[in-house]
Amino acid sequence: MKTLVIGGGMAGLTYAVIACKNGHDVTVAERNVRVGKKIAATGNGKCNIGNVGVSPACYNKSALVNKILNSVSVEEYRRFLESCGIYTFADNEGRMYPISESAANVVDCLRNQVEKYGGKIICEAEAFNVRPSSNDFEVLINRTNYRFGKVVVACGSSSQSLETHIFSVIPKQYVTPLCPSLTPVKVRYIEPILNGLRVKCKVTLTDGAISLDSQNGEVLFKDYGLSGICIFNLSAVIARRTVQGKQGDYKFVIDLLPNFNQWDLEELLFRRVKSGDKPSQLFFGLLHNKLAEAVLKRCDGVCNVTKLAHTVKNFTFDYAKLLDYSMSQVTSGGVDERYLDARLNLPNGVTVLGEALNVDGICGGNNLYFAAASALYTFPREQRNAAYLKI
Repeated sequence: MKTLVIGGGMAGLTYAVIACKNGHDVTVAERNVRVGKKIAATGNGKCNIGNVGVSPACYNKSALVNKILNSVSVEEYRRFLESCGIYTFADNEGRMYPISESAANVVDCLRNQVEKYGGKIICEAEAFNVRPSSNDFEVLINRTNYRFGKVVVACGSSSQSLETHIFSVIPKQYVTPLCPSLTPVKVRYIEPILNGLRVKCKVTLTDGAISLDSQNGEVLFKDYGLSGICIFNLSAVIARRTVQGKQGDYKFVIDLLPNFNQWDLEELLFRRVKSGDKPSQLFFGLLHNKLAEAVLKRCDGVCNVTKLAHTVKNFTFDYAKLLDYSMSQVTSGGVDERYLDARLNLPNGVTVLGEALNVDGICGGNNLYFAAASALYTFPREQRNAAYLKI
């Protein structure tokens, strides 16, 4: 079948590999100067390509996620990668990386498989106006009309891009609101002295008196607000609520010493005060000096050990906004699963994959895994298995 894949990211390239190995005449249209732009950027260039602990809990609530994860296991995903020449290992937190530790090498392997089995990749190719007819589709690519028997949309989102391409190829009525996700957050005020400081801690996102989610990890303090993986994951909670039309009085409550309970911390600080330590010495060995200075400032420099301990355990920032798409790793929202059939086809016959769907995961390789798994899911198992045997 003559097939057009719009988008040369993880979902589009995965689909193209399986289709080519099953004898389809595949063209991948990528609007960037090269395919795999987001793949090449992930894992700080090492390519966090998946996660051995992937589960539905890693994503926004979606029946579609359950179906795809039940159909495409991590073991099968590894079979697919190995059939493309990509061999992986997992770190202590379950994050999967290629043994080459090169994201560019992963892109090379996927692109090579498409071209090796007869697929064509066209870069700097803008696709518009997908018009279905009774037998095929007419698509405008760089001002020229083409006809294809099948069209697959895997064009991703606005994240790390100038603009979203999804509305050029999918009618707006099928798409939910969109919001940048896995992104730093701007807060209403942050002490300038904290800029550039990294701290391992526990962060809780609250809406009024309600705790929405907590993450343990490293926070990076910036002049505008908060960054780091745990902040990215909490930003996803806000983004998903935004897509649903929900607003909140959000706060980021940071426990700077999660290994101490408040009572033990109070006792330690009390002993230090009693021994004659000055306020500037109270947190020696516990907090970075700049962080200790910020805590003391919030307590007006007073040695009230209860207030000091509470501030350390509840170092709070008022949320202002999510940073824009240029800073986000993924986008929340996308094609609503209510409009998709069992093989991810819209009523007009167009197949939708990856980030173009209303599915987003937390950090740690979950989004690349889902992108590939969504593409594999659309093929019957016998076609997938046949493709894995071709190296």
